[in-house]
Amino acid sequence: LLQILQNDEETNYIPFIFLTGNSDTSQMRRGMELGADDYLFKPFTIDYLLNAINTRLEKSAKLKKQSAEKLRELRDNISFALPHEINTPLNGIGTSAQLLKDFHDNLTKEELGEIADIILQSTKRLTHLVQNFLLYAQLELISTDPQKITEIRSSDTARCNFKNSVNVVAQNVSNQYGRESDLLIDVQEEVVKISESNFENICRELIDNAFKYSKPKDFVRIVSTKENGFMKLSIINAGKGMTKEEIENVGAYMQFERKKYEQQGSGLGFAISQKMTEIYGGYLNIYSVYNEKTQVDVVLPVCDD
Repeated sequence: LLQILQNDEETNYIPFIFLTGNSDTSQMRRGMELGADDYLFKPFTIDYLLNAINTRLEKSAKLKKQSAEKLRELRDNISFALPHEINTPLNGIGTSAQLLKDFHDNLTKEELGEIADIILQSTKRLTHLVQNFLLYAQLELISTDPQKITEIRSSDTARCNFKNSVNVVAQNVSNQYGRESDLLIDVQEEVVKISESNFENICRELIDNAFKYSKPKDFVRIVSTKENGFMKLSIINAGKGMTKEEIENVGAYMQFERKKYEQQGSGLGFAISQKMTEIYGGYLNIYSVYNEKTQVDVVLPVCDD
């Protein structure tokens, strides 16, 4: 009965309580594994039954409220972050194009170069947003297809030189921020089970966040450890950090205190890194102390040969 109800979309959300005279613990465990919310053993009183029902209904109401709050926060983030992320580069391109149209005869080479830089950077930012949006949608589809995941993990391209990829990406990102002296790297030689392009994408997004949310002259440390057939890449930065609630709610389009800190980004970078890591059989963790530091660990399986 429980299985039938849970397979029906119209009833699978309803709390389920077993009323039974069978005290067999193995049967109880099986029921809980199938998704039962509680067990009541006969004989029981009406008050005991009503208390159990009220407890489960209150829990369901609380979960619904939390889901509604998360949905509202997600909606607010999308409505605030995405228009900003799209409009800012578009405004840069549009304003620059208007300047070229109105004053092209009077602009110096230096001014033309500055306008060209604005157009180029705005175009790159907009292109990155679109690419991330499409990539996240693709990863969401892959994550629900076990056969596709198996094919990806067993592919000949699922091999990457760990140390070389980390070094190249980290140096490039630190150069973009003009903070080469803030970068500290200590990673090992190893081959991990992930394609080189995808691993570099993960590194780029996470290392960029480490520099974005830290100040110049604050170190960004990148270290690695190997344990039980897995390589762990730890990216550590001092900065505003995150609260426990923020860590629990990290996901696509989620940004915290954006109005206060005015940071750029759609929140897709971390979500993409997490999905991609999981598809290759790894996982991603965040450790953070608010207003002090953040550490992101990327754990990936090592190639056997």
